[in-house]
Amino acid sequence: MAFRLATSPLTAAARTTPSLQLAALRSSSSLKGRVYFHASRNAAAASGQTASSVTDAYKAVPYKVPTPNQVHGSYHWDFERVLSVSLIPLFAASAIQGANPITDGLLGVVIPIHAHMGFDSMITDYLHPGKAGVWGNRACSWTLRGATVLTLVGCYQFNTSDIGLTELVMKAWQA
Repeated sequence: MAFRLATSPLTAAARTTPSLQLAALRSSSSLKGRVYFHASRNAAAASGQTASSVTDAYKAVPYKVPTPNQVHGSYHWDFERVLSVSLIPLFAASAIQGANPITDGLLGVVIPIHAHMGFDSMITDYLHPGKAGVWGNRACSWTLRGATVLTLVGCYQFNTSDIGLTELVMKAWQA
């Protein structure tokens, strides 16, 4: 900060005569687009910065409140709870009964969707368009959707043409 203060065009212009000061401020290309907090109002005005141009850089980004939607409200919350609670008997049935195509199929669907909803909540909360930008938010959302589809296809392939999820966990537990 001290280096920036010492090398800014405003402080360099302050050491010269008043007529050269105004010329130095107007000819400075590095001053455009920057806001010098240590500069006086007179120096800022002489450089072409107005009060509105200085405060425009610090205006809050307007947030558009989304329209209420029941699917993204209580139904969404209920579906998340049903998925979370359904994992308990599915894990218990797999542990007690062993490998079964029905429980393997259900686990191959419920676990990826449960993980998708958790990561989608993380994207909504922490990578929203105000922080990550509109394209960053969309890229994260579509990457998550693609990864979820690939995971669902992988679980299906693993359950139908290989040993299944329950048998995999049993072998990994014994290894």
